[in-house]
Amino acid sequence: MNGMQIVVFSLNEEICGVDTSQVKEIVQYEKLAKMPKMPNFIDGIFNLRGMVVPVVNLNGRFRLGNTEITKKTKIIIIEIEKKLIGFIVNDVIEILPLAAESIENTPEIIKKSYNCYLKYVGKKDGKLISILDLSNILTDDEFDKLDIQDQEMAAL
Repeated sequence: MNGMQIVVFSLNEEICGVDTSQVKEIVQYEKLAKMPKMPNFIDGIFNLRGMVVPVVNLNGRFRLGNTEITKKTKIIIIEIEKKLIGFIVNDVIEILPLAAESIENTPEIIKKSYNCYLKYVGKKDGKLISILDLSNILTDDEFDKLDIQDQEMAAL
């Protein structure tokens, strides 16, 4: 494996990262619009230059508690199958290059079907960073429900 560059972010007390190649952009948190009948994994939606973007709260998704919204709160935007999806994080800490020897595959005992989003473990200064594959945070069924949401929003 070659090295990689990751966006390091915090989820309450946890430090995680995502490969920069997955990230379309990072935006400042803005108040989300709530929609009726929205799936429980979506905190709301916001307008990003004319596009409606559903937003997942990663603290809630991983059962890490509530997300206190502060000036540091960000939304990481990725694209999955030509759809933009946002992920709320407490703070984006840095963009970090990791050498190949600082990256390990997730141990098999942890990498179960319900943890398919845990891609690698990065090591920096004696600390471990869970490197996530944000495109695997939602199940196929949940992702399909976003299509229904898009159709309902377009009808409004």
